[in-house]
Amino acid sequence: MFRLIGLFVGLCLFSAEIALAQTDAESENRATWARLKQQPITETTFRTACDLMQTVGRTNINRSYEMLAEYVPRVRKTGNRQWVHVLLMGWARAKSSMIFSEEAESLYRQARENAGNHTRFYREALVGTALMYGEWGKDSLREQYSTIGERECLRANDKENLSFLYTFKAMSNPGDTAMMRRYLERAIQLATGLRNKNALFTARYNRANRFYRSNPQKQVAEFEALLELAKDSSLNRYPRKLYERTAFTFRNAGPSVYYQLMQINLLLTDYENAWKFAELFYNATVKPNPAGVQAAYFNSEIAIVKIYQNDLAAARNYLSESRKLFGGEEMKIPYYGYFLAAGFLAEKYGQYGKALEYYEVIRKMGGTGMGLNLLPSDIYYAHALVLNHQLAQAERVFDEFRPKLNDRVYTATGFYFYKFYAELLKAKGDFRGYSQAQDQYDAIKDSLTSLNKYRAIQEILAKVRIRDKEQQIVRLNEERIARDREIRRERVLYSIVIGLAILTILLLVLYLRNRQIRSRQKEALQKSEAEHLEKQRHIELIQGIMQAEENERHKIADQLHDEVNTMLALASLNISSTLENGIPDNRAEQKLHKTQEVLSSVSTTIRGLSHRLTPLTIERYGFRKAIEELAETVNVSDKLDLETIVIGFDDATKYPIPFLNDLYRIVQELVHNILKHAHASYALVEVIEHEQTLSIVVEDNGIGIDENAIGNGKGLSGMKAKVAYLHGQLEIKRKSDNGTLVVIEIPA
Repeated sequence: MFRLIGLFVGLCLFSAEIALAQTDAESENRATWARLKQQPITETTFRTACDLMQTVGRTNINRSYEMLAEYVPRVRKTGNRQWVHVLLMGWARAKSSMIFSEEAESLYRQARENAGNHTRFYREALVGTALMYGEWGKDSLREQYSTIGERECLRANDKENLSFLYTFKAMSNPGDTAMMRRYLERAIQLATGLRNKNALFTARYNRANRFYRSNPQKQVAEFEALLELAKDSSLNRYPRKLYERTAFTFRNAGPSVYYQLMQINLLLTDYENAWKFAELFYNATVKPNPAGVQAAYFNSEIAIVKIYQNDLAAARNYLSESRKLFGGEEMKIPYYGYFLAAGFLAEKYGQYGKALEYYEVIRKMGGTGMGLNLLPSDIYYAHALVLNHQLAQAERVFDEFRPKLNDRVYTATGFYFYKFYAELLKAKGDFRGYSQAQDQYDAIKDSLTSLNKYRAIQEILAKVRIRDKEQQIVRLNEERIARDREIRRERVLYSIVIGLAILTILLLVLYLRNRQIRSRQKEALQKSEAEHLEKQRHIELIQGIMQAEENERHKIADQLHDEVNTMLALASLNISSTLENGIPDNRAEQKLHKTQEVLSSVSTTIRGLSHRLTPLTIERYGFRKAIEELAETVNVSDKLDLETIVIGFDDATKYPIPFLNDLYRIVQELVHNILKHAHASYALVEVIEHEQTLSIVVEDNGIGIDENAIGNGKGLSGMKAKVAYLHGQLEIKRKSDNGTLVVIEIPA
């Protein structure tokens, strides 16, 4: 439960890595260390020794432990508790990363004893001890030291360390969301206002990461808000000098947020945005130090993102770099994320046996959980078994994993689980089960697609709002400049008045009177012009709507003349021929059948014209049904695959029928334009009822509208007039992947 905290959190003195071969730099470090041990311990030599041990620890962890073991007893003899505290806390944090390390427990105990009761050092040691036991899953010991730490922090009014303890306590029982929320809110409240932002960031990070886990949309918003806080200087100084801060520190704040946003977008199957954050994460962590301790691990993670993007060449390069950095035999690499990426890549290249080998290594390593990658390896292992026709074993793995889905069904975990499980059932010949699994997979896919589309719509709305705000700011600035200019001019006039005698005062009175008259005349003229412009705008809107209706009448007249008149003439000709030749005519029955078909077609055409004139379905069955019938009519024609989403409009009496008719005709005109001009095979119409507005969003995958020609067509002009008449806003744009997007907002 605490592993996610420990993932990027904690001021680690060292990072575990296999000792490298001795280099010239290491020889120089040993010589420097020998000289330091011969010198008296002062503030300067102490800091030099700390820097040296920290530098050595990045490449040779065991040697750094040896140096600490030599140096701590010497520092104890000086009687300087602060120096001893610095060394013990750094050493303890390094050792606590090794699960159930008895040395870590001993070092934290020494840190508490060295600190003395009721001191800041003692509270920091208690926080580190509580975190260590929380990461190890020893809840009773974590609770014991958290309670002691809470009492000490309350006594000293230590808000920072108390905030850390409440954050760790919130993470101790992930199933109790009420308790988690309560402690996280207390932790945030305590940390708000502190100059050092480590406690605030730690609490907010874990709230976003754990409390909002079942709400990806809220989780994305929380992490994006954390990006600004991550820029604070108290978080970004890494690697931090060992002696600069012994309190708990959140390490790599910005990259931690990038990593979480990458993972959330993977869970939402939004691989494009996942790669954007993966690239930011890679640029912040690996690029500055390509041969660093964590570079091998992170290259494996980046490879997985590239595989999801189907960029297999790039994925292979990242994985190759990871293997080179790990060194040694491939099957002995100590990181199961590498084998997950390798197995996934082998599967993509059709090497199913090799993929199964990689996944079996993960099983042997005990990597059945989630690790750094949020998508469990069990699912891919089961899929590899299916691909290798080991169906019985695959089914056992699926059955073992099913209870772990819980609240992750509508994420990429559930997405791939049911996708691969359906393949298993199909291979077994269980077509009924296959159909049910496929239905569940489709439901999850539709849910993720709808969520990503909603996010895209919200981005458009946000851009519209931002643009409106910018225009408002420009107007306010112009008004302020004009006001300042007016004030300056009046000040000049007033100074002239003060400098002149009685004659100037008289002139001023005349001027003010004249100015008042002109101002009234100007106000009257402006009011008249405004009224005239408003009337002219209203007339233009009415003319636009009338012109659109006139065009519609012409279309109906042409259809009556070209279709109905022709079909009626054909029917009349068949009947006349039958009457002339008499009933016994051999072709009489055939002519009568043909006449019946023509009359049926006439009836259908007239019904369609009637629906175009007045959509009676709205009055009878409601607006939602009318939109669905429009889509059904279009889909039956096989000219376009039209999908509709209508949200709201449950109260049939909420809006007047003419208003709903106008909305329907706007949608009808947009669909007509797609059929006529877009050359599209698919289109989506969304009509959503909000609290204050109604929104219409229409997009297609056609050739895309020519942005220079927007507004030139009669249909679009009429539609714009209707939207303006309803006090709405309309935006038409060409999509980056071709096709057209139309967004309309109308006040409710």
